[in-house]
Amino acid sequence: MNPYYLLVLLGVAMVSYSGPLVKGALLAGANPITVALLRMVLSFALLLPVMCVPGKGHAKPPIQGLRSLTRRQWGWSLLASLCLALHYLTWMTSLDATSTFASVALVCTQPLFVAALSGVVLHERMPRTARPGAIVALVGAVLIGMNSIAGLSGDIAGDLLALAGAACMAGHWLCSRYARRTVPALPYTLLVYGQTALFLGLLLPVCGGFRVTGTALWYILGLAAGSTLLGHLMFTIALGRVTATVVSFALLGEPVGAMLWSLLMFGEKPTALLLVGGSVVLVGLVLYTAGSMRQTTEAKA
Repeated sequence: MNPYYLLVLLGVAMVSYSGPLVKGALLAGANPITVALLRMVLSFALLLPVMCVPGKGHAKPPIQGLRSLTRRQWGWSLLASLCLALHYLTWMTSLDATSTFASVALVCTQPLFVAALSGVVLHERMPRTARPGAIVALVGAVLIGMNSIAGLSGDIAGDLLALAGAACMAGHWLCSRYARRTVPALPYTLLVYGQTALFLGLLLPVCGGFRVTGTALWYILGLAAGSTLLGHLMFTIALGRVTATVVSFALLGEPVGAMLWSLLMFGEKPTALLLVGGSVVLVGLVLYTAGSMRQTTEAKA
């Protein structure tokens, strides 16, 4: 077995508990803007020393890879960071109003928003073979909304905030696509973390101010060290040895992991309708991802 598949599994486990950890920090007395800000500040602080260490054979420190950024790329990186800041703010606020499973399942619809924004901005059509999956995922999102409207669990405002978080994340990926053309992944990641923290700091006064407790800090440290670095960093490392297809499909397990973590940590059980809606979203995303990859393969053939 390829050992890098274990890195992918570790990455999914670390990423999937980000939702429960955010909810834990909120329940412990922190507010969403503070959780997002401290997550980015701590992630930046933990990654910075690694980026400043020279490589083997007197190679330059990785952080010097940022020197290749043009002014236009700096502009795209700032937009990407703003989108990431808004993603964290909307998604973490959604966890205050709806169930963890619903929030994570809805925020995972970001590939559909990437396709929609690409169609509007770049005039890139959604692959024909991926459209059935997109429709199925949307049906699942509607079922989650019906669960909230019926008062079974959660709140429709929280569901909409989670979808807004997905849209903001899609904007982040599209902007990063232009900003990262000549920049290695890790230095660019450090730059985005720093800029995202700056934007969140600017938003702090109008989004509830700084509010955190000692208990919440432990949850936030787990987010920075576990979900952000061990999770996303594992995917970055694994992509050198496994295909993007493997990572894409593995990430679809995040809502399932989030549901299990929430059940273990808070005893949060999804209702039957929510479970059905979330499952339909995941099936739709699997079909969408498979359809997109199939069309890409056919285009290369």
